[in-house]
Amino acid sequence: MVTEGGGSSGDGGAVPSAGCGNTPTLKDNPGTSTATMTKTTTINYNTITSAGQSRRYILRLPDNYDKSHPYRLIFSYHWATGSASQVFNCHSEGIDCYTTNGMFFGLEPLSSASADGATIFIAPDGTSGSDPSSGSTNSNYWYNTNNADATFTNDILKQVEADLCIDTSRIELEGFSMGGAMVITLGCAYPGVFRALAAHSAGGQPMPTTCQPIPYFASLGSQESGGQTSTADFFATSNGCTITTLPKAPSGGHVCSDYQGCSAGHPTRFCSFDAGHTPSPKDSGQSTTWMPSEVWTFLTKY
Repeated sequence: MVTEGGGSSGDGGAVPSAGCGNTPTLKDNPGTSTATMTKTTTINYNTITSAGQSRRYILRLPDNYDKSHPYRLIFSYHWATGSASQVFNCHSEGIDCYTTNGMFFGLEPLSSASADGATIFIAPDGTSGSDPSSGSTNSNYWYNTNNADATFTNDILKQVEADLCIDTSRIELEGFSMGGAMVITLGCAYPGVFRALAAHSAGGQPMPTTCQPIPYFASLGSQESGGQTSTADFFATSNGCTITTLPKAPSGGHVCSDYQGCSAGHPTRFCSFDAGHTPSPKDSGQSTTWMPSEVWTFLTKY
């Protein structure tokens, strides 16, 4: 990966990318909000050739972007059969914002409202691939065949770090379902590049056999299989935490728990909720999801 040392310096000063001071040339999606978007909102894509394929991604710069200020960067990975456009514009979903309640899994509105949390967001598009279990070809998946999707992420990093002002010590990942599995794959395969990970109901790629210590946030519905053993215990072990049975979500609600005894700077947090497969559940009687604020609080510690 292009970034060096990013995972170890998040508690200190920023590590500016080569693009700091440059006037951006990449395509931004400014002046947009969930409230004003429609299903036909125009999206500006950036394209890049990676592993011999034309790939694309969506970029969202903070309002009043300062080319001399190094920003946190968060990659947001969509679910199987999803798309970058659905991560960016939840009105393009058939369920019309039920799962996300805002751009980039609901984190962009929190970034925009935060005086010191301004963040650059990127949503990459998956690609067609062959399902190893069935041999069928599917679109907008993260099969990472021959490391192609990891290479795609690296190529995006090269492009944005050369063009934009990124704090390379604060590059973070969030994803849902197969996108969550992509987060785990990247976080473990490239030590020192990513500062923290957030994975919701991750699955669809093999779990790594080993991983370096890294802050990890996981969520999973109680109506799904696996519980804390799905991914959270793996990272808790990697992070030196004590493995105990964590509380389960109450009926209609949720509970978030921190593993104890983790190595310094490597917390592991697991949120259980009483629902099925979703990145943004709602407690009974609530109209909005509690998940974005949980993830935002976790990621912005770094």
